[in-house]
Amino acid sequence: MKKATTKSAKKVATTRKTQKRNNTFEFGVFDLSVPPSIKETKNIKNLPNEWVPFGDDNLFPQYLAELKRKSSTHRSVLAQKTVFTSGAKFVCEDENLRKFIEDVNADHESLRDVFKKLADDYYTFGNAYMECVIYDGGVNIYHLDATTVRMSKSKKEVYVNSDWCKYWNNETKIKRLPIYPRVAHNKFVMHFKDYEPTFNFYGLPDYVAALEHICVDYEIGKWNHTKFLNGFQPSAIVEINGDMGEKEAQKMVREAQKKFVGEGNNGKILFIVKNGDTSPANVQVIKDDQEGSWIDLQKITDQNIITANRWQPSLSGIVSSGKMNNTGSEIRIAYDLVMTTVIRDTSELLLNGIRTVLYNEMGYDPKDLKIHYEPPISYANDVDIREVLTINEQRALIDEDLPMLDDGDMFVADREIIVTQRDDDGDGEIEEEKSVTLEQ
Repeated sequence: MKKATTKSAKKVATTRKTQKRNNTFEFGVFDLSVPPSIKETKNIKNLPNEWVPFGDDNLFPQYLAELKRKSSTHRSVLAQKTVFTSGAKFVCEDENLRKFIEDVNADHESLRDVFKKLADDYYTFGNAYMECVIYDGGVNIYHLDATTVRMSKSKKEVYVNSDWCKYWNNETKIKRLPIYPRVAHNKFVMHFKDYEPTFNFYGLPDYVAALEHICVDYEIGKWNHTKFLNGFQPSAIVEINGDMGEKEAQKMVREAQKKFVGEGNNGKILFIVKNGDTSPANVQVIKDDQEGSWIDLQKITDQNIITANRWQPSLSGIVSSGKMNNTGSEIRIAYDLVMTTVIRDTSELLLNGIRTVLYNEMGYDPKDLKIHYEPPISYANDVDIREVLTINEQRALIDEDLPMLDDGDMFVADREIIVTQRDDDGDGEIEEEKSVTLEQ
């Protein structure tokens, strides 16, 4: 009997221990509450492993990835930053280099494909990792998922793990890669990050100060969804006095539940029939004052998320009040601003690392390797077509079936002078010649 009790006690203790470990796992990955502190371990000598945890539970990157999937505003801003940073294409003069950037690894990804992933990780996690594999005649360039990478204590290598929730203490699931310029087994990694005070191993994303607001953005959407599914909010309650049996009252309650719970039932009127009361009907009007406060909260939340990301509202589809007729100009100004303050610095940070690999490991001269950017708003509406299109080109633009003019291959501005000739007596000799200047 004692033996059975001992086994039972051990089983309970093991279960409790497992539950405790599982709760920690769930908090780190799925709980959207903001971590109480975001810091690096200072006493790295006391760490039991050779890698440095990122966050108190070593799952801060996983938390940021989950947060990105929950907030529509935050995800949109990060996607726009990535697209603008990646540009339309890479351009260079070296023909051999042009061929290489179209296919930079064994997965047949282009340099822009890899660069876009690096930019996405950099904006999302504050860190980006590029893996390079040297082979006879060249180098393959890959992107490493930032959620899988942890820095070593020595800062000379990284530890890569596909699942830090399960295999953090399993050496067989973790691989080590050297940080450039160190190379081991023909492989190395480049780490991209910005300076952050008190952080020696990892960088932090721009929006780290707005984590609370990103959580609120998700909660607002969740609250609205729940309200539409289950929230019966009548516009008034009407009490009707009269005689009603118990069964009739129960039937009325069931009917009310069917009609007033679910989609499309906000703003209906609830009728209550009171048995045996002869007083006049009582009408109570219900005012829902929560909508205005939630709308204001959504605006504040969106603004704080955009500001923390160092972004511009007009690029996120939020047009300033009173500027609807000048939306194009506002977007262009915002685009020029973020290009100067955000995009170009990030692009150069990532591109300089790639140029270093191309020069040192492949012998290319990549100084002319650049990103070709295209603004989100075309300047076509601001251009006078009479100044850039010939007369015949303008006619074809209006209708392809319009006949072309003999002198239509010139610009309107080139026809300032029109020479007219007059033969009054029909003898074939010109009696008068004059020039007429067209009014501009």
